[in-house]
Amino acid sequence: MLYGKLIKSVTLAFIFVITLNAFATQPQAVEKLQKNTKNEPLFNDGKGYYSYKKPIDIELPKDGRILIQYFFKYDCNICLNADDYLKQYARLHSDQVILQRSPVYEANEKFTGQMHSAFMQMGREDLSDFYLFDSVGRKDSMSLVKSNDAIVQWLNAKGIDAKAFNHLFHSDEVKTRMKQQQILFNKYNPPYVPIAVLNGKYILLQNTLYNDDYTYGVLDFLVNKLQQEQKEDKK
Repeated sequence: MLYGKLIKSVTLAFIFVITLNAFATQPQAVEKLQKNTKNEPLFNDGKGYYSYKKPIDIELPKDGRILIQYFFKYDCNICLNADDYLKQYARLHSDQVILQRSPVYEANEKFTGQMHSAFMQMGREDLSDFYLFDSVGRKDSMSLVKSNDAIVQWLNAKGIDAKAFNHLFHSDEVKTRMKQQQILFNKYNPPYVPIAVLNGKYILLQNTLYNDDYTYGVLDFLVNKLQQEQKEDKK
């Protein structure tokens, strides 16, 4: 059965949910990007973002731009929304940030990584974007992470030969890509998905990535914070 063993191993990861304060849902709150009425930072560690105790040892952009590393998985609505927000932010601030998007490799979740790697091996990263979009909100019988028939139907609709893709899906080239991506995933060891990490240091989780305005406000704050830290480091 096409992808049988892999599909059976797919499980839904526990999604970390935090109830947000009412101000976070109000657009006007984001307009005050730097200071609140008490002249305190609008965002701080635990409020809008989190921090690794020790920054991840990664290679940062040599041009001084901020690296946003984003981890996602298919059939994840908040992953889709966050993906849209982060891509839009990166487009609007291409002189300040670089967005790197990678699949998750949780204990029993390698399907997203294998499909994404196959699309990348084809030179069609756009297909991964389409797959993320189309995989959300489907019933099990038509699930793009559980149903072989649904996967074949999706591939055919995109003009992709299912047998040829299945061969690529299990190829050594795809396995090599997966190993490289898994090394990156293990280095970050993200506790939840979706997750965005800025310069290996500051973390955005679902309780920030749920809303575009709030996400943009926190990103503006952290990009400015990291740029200031870079200036201090050069002194």
